[in-house]
Amino acid sequence: MKQGIHPKINTDVVVTCACGNTFVTASTQDKITLDICSACHPFYTGTQKLIDTEGRIDKFEKKRQMAQQSKLANKKTKSQETQQDNETTQTGPQPTLKELLEQAKTTK
Repeated sequence: MKQGIHPKINTDVVVTCACGNTFVTASTQDKITLDICSACHPFYTGTQKLIDTEGRIDKFEKKRQMAQQSKLANKKTKSQETQQDNETTQTGPQPTLKELLEQAKTTK
């Protein structure tokens, strides 16, 4: 094998989590910091916990509220459109196909 192409492996690397948990592992990095580890992740602990990094939960809640408001606005405009359509179609009975064909023949 070639000499000097492989990275240096550090055997005593301290990994620190945002929850305060620390452990030692081997890595090419000198120090590792994590946001979530197995000691605080909801999958491993069995408890539900909201982990808000960079305001993601607030951002999602704002999007959900805006979507709900736009949905209500769309529903109102659609009901108004259907009322207008109903008013225009209720002007009289629709001519049958036979009547339409007769009208087309007489206009030629």
